[in-house]
Amino acid sequence: MGEAAAEALLQPTATRSDEAASFLFPLPIDYTGVQRHLRIGFPKNFPAMLIRLHVEPSPWLVWPHAMKSGLCLHGFRERPVTGSPETIVRDSFSRLARIFSLSQWGSDDEERETEFQNEITSYWAMQHGRSLQNIILLERPKSASELFALSDPRFAVPSGQETVWLATAVPVIKNHLARLIGRSVMIRSPEVPGFYVKLQTYPDIRFPDPDTLFDWLTPHLSDESSHKLIRWFDERGSLTNRWIVLELPGDEGSSIYCLNLRSGSLQPDRGPRYGLRTSRRGAGKSGKSSPKLIQSSTVDILDRSTTLSRDLNGVAHDLADSYVVVVGVGSLGGTVAAQLARSGVGRITLIDPETLVSENIGRHVLGADDLGKLKASALRDRILRDLPTVEVAAYANYAEALLYQKTDLFDKANLVIVTTADWGSEVAFWRVKSQGATWGLLQAWSEPYTQVGHALVAPSGSFDARYLFEDNGNFFHKYTEWPDGGIVPLPACGESFIPGGSLGMTTVASMVSQTALRALTGGLSNTTWVTSIYRPQDVAGLGGQYLGPALSDGVQQTTLERKWPDQKERAV
Repeated sequence: MGEAAAEALLQPTATRSDEAASFLFPLPIDYTGVQRHLRIGFPKNFPAMLIRLHVEPSPWLVWPHAMKSGLCLHGFRERPVTGSPETIVRDSFSRLARIFSLSQWGSDDEERETEFQNEITSYWAMQHGRSLQNIILLERPKSASELFALSDPRFAVPSGQETVWLATAVPVIKNHLARLIGRSVMIRSPEVPGFYVKLQTYPDIRFPDPDTLFDWLTPHLSDESSHKLIRWFDERGSLTNRWIVLELPGDEGSSIYCLNLRSGSLQPDRGPRYGLRTSRRGAGKSGKSSPKLIQSSTVDILDRSTTLSRDLNGVAHDLADSYVVVVGVGSLGGTVAAQLARSGVGRITLIDPETLVSENIGRHVLGADDLGKLKASALRDRILRDLPTVEVAAYANYAEALLYQKTDLFDKANLVIVTTADWGSEVAFWRVKSQGATWGLLQAWSEPYTQVGHALVAPSGSFDARYLFEDNGNFFHKYTEWPDGGIVPLPACGESFIPGGSLGMTTVASMVSQTALRALTGGLSNTTWVTSIYRPQDVAGLGGQYLGPALSDGVQQTTLERKWPDQKERAV
């Protein structure tokens, strides 16, 4: 407008208690035909505190990015600038100009609606209270569907805030419960307090009163979805607590928003508990009534596409049908198994006969609650609990015995990973591999103190790496040398451990996991030797000698990949 015009229109106004100065500035008429004014407040400690810009009358739910408390100048991950007072004022007004350009007279209606729709769930949530009951949807329905419910039964004393599991079919809930508690239960007559529906278009950003909810919602559903929703709502009218899960318009996998409908005298901060026979016992029921209160509920989805949605490189999709056998789930194998599960491997078998002891937990993925438990079984339970889309089995046996007694465990495997650091089991697998096993084989281990780790990979077919090791299992091409081999004996027959800390073991495990993923996705079609090296200069201080290649100046960590050494080689 020019400095002269701006100076003429800018009028001082009464300051508030914490302000040094404040002004009013008239704004042009907006798209609703209302002329508003801008209140500019400078806190007493400006510029340590930002300038305050408020539009009056409030454009809440009228302008995009207008909140009840003022304008949202800084969106997600946008931080206010710092600097001179002039810089801060200039930045604030440039952001204000972008907001006003969406709402001034003659602005583009479609552009403004798109801006609202990009953040519509935030606007809805700010118009509701939030239910304290967490909702977990065990699968994303493909169409409009009723949702059965079961409250998490692992809490001995009901609080009214237990997590509620919802699913379109009772067997889905039953299987999820069995994974968590380790046994199957009978679920008879569960309640149906939820409904999932896909929006075809966006409803209004301004949320209606509870008694006009369906007038607001149903025009944006297909006719079939609308009929199903209303029928469910009428049939479940006696429930005091119901949920409608809305999937926003767009492609499959769009964002969702969950409405919590409450009626009767139920306390707003508590919800009923849904058991195995809820509908018979009449939990959370009253006379048939319409909702008196609408809240939002936090809802999470546990299907595979959602839990792996942050991996955009496509690897997780390729791993859905992969089957991996992990032999040895100690500090290295356990971490690798957990990382592969989180990377999207669809099926994993864990083999380890040992139990977890206190000396293990400093560098193991399991913790104090698992002490005294079999490592394979405890890790299986942990993965099933954390990642319910992965199929996991556990065997507390010696792998050499299973290799011959239960060949079906291995026949359909894409990859067998051996991390036992036990030459007897390693030899057994290389012997079978040399006879043409269809599964790929990855043998991995860390050298003492975990500064160096190795992985040997053989694809499908006949391969044998035994020539790379001495008769006692020592690798001919080790990168570190230690007194007494670096192995620490324990006061038991044949018992010992390889020293090393959690961070070093995690570094080796990451290398092994990445190598395994490449093998599973076709990235390694030949015999491959991969080595991770971390700060080799520390080896001497730990009492050893470093024999590997020197790292370039400034390099703290590196990974080397090459073919297996020639059979005649005996040194690096």
